[in-house]
Amino acid sequence: MNIYELLLMASDVVLVLSGATMFWFSPRLRRHWILGYGSPRSMINDSTWQAANRFAGMTLSLLTLVVMFLHVSLWQLIEMNDVAQTLTAAFTLSLPLVVMYLTEKYLGRRFRN
Repeated sequence: MNIYELLLMASDVVLVLSGATMFWFSPRLRRHWILGYGSPRSMINDSTWQAANRFAGMTLSLLTLVVMFLHVSLWQLIEMNDVAQTLTAAFTLSLPLVVMYLTEKYLGRRFRN
């Protein structure tokens, strides 16, 4: 098993666990910009903090599970092609940015701020 396979599996597992932690534990914590989803919009009050963490955690976990399924189903193509490996790594690393964008859109719609 080459190093790329191990890194891809580890990054998927870390993203799923991060999403689960954000969904279950961060809404129970006091508002803090280091732990959980800490954008200026989510730190307005406790209800936005809880909603942002629940949505971001659920979205991150679900998107990562979809990407993991794609990794498994397209593994032969990814393993043989360096460009596919680069695109897969770039897409996996950009998942938190996609989640941030979706969460900000969600907060804007839900709280009208």
